[in-house]
Amino acid sequence: MKKILLLVMAVFLAGCATYYNPVTKKSEKTLYTEQDEVDMGVAADRKVQSEYKVVATPSRIQRIGERVASNSDRTNITYTFRVIENKEINAFALPGGFVYLHTGLLEKASSDDEIANVIGHEIAHIIARDGVNNMQKQVLYSIPAQILLSNRSKAIQQAVDATFSVTMLKYSREAELRADTYGVIYAHRSGYNPEGMVSFFRKLQDMESTNSSTQITFLRSHPVVSERIKNVQNVISVLK
Repeated sequence: MKKILLLVMAVFLAGCATYYNPVTKKSEKTLYTEQDEVDMGVAADRKVQSEYKVVATPSRIQRIGERVASNSDRTNITYTFRVIENKEINAFALPGGFVYLHTGLLEKASSDDEIANVIGHEIAHIIARDGVNNMQKQVLYSIPAQILLSNRSKAIQQAVDATFSVTMLKYSREAELRADTYGVIYAHRSGYNPEGMVSFFRKLQDMESTNSSTQITFLRSHPVVSERIKNVQNVISVLK
């Protein structure tokens, strides 16, 4: 088993490339090409659609998403915006350009400005390849060497299909604050009011303080709301 794993790692490392991360502002080594990332996202997206009730994306959400994506630091991939019918206040992004919003979140994020900032946050995770970095260990361990050697794209998609779970998309405090920062920047570049992020966070803060029974998944494993508000306000002061 160990020999197979080492072989798999050797195959990946042979294709190791350097990627300039516009969010971290660093050149980073990556085991996955951009096409690998897209393959990973396609497989994960297919799995999400099979496990959750995905509804038609409103034209308003599509319009906002496309506008923010076009003003981000990564415009060479195709972004897909989907909506999940779920009361939880949540949003997440998959590698390769897939952004999901829960209907529960859209009910709370009432303005275009708030939605644009939330979408900007998720796009920032995609640009920083946060999902790829989280998923690569699980994917790497599950790929049979013989499949990887014969068809890399198929191997990655099969591995994601077998191992992917939304729980893999939990990020560090640093990554979340960074996504807030760039989400605000992308929304501002797109002509939306960055204060929308602050007003949305305050809504969630009020819900927490009143012990609402609504699940606020968007805050789970994230930095405390007050810290996120302070961080965003600092970014906005520079933008002004």
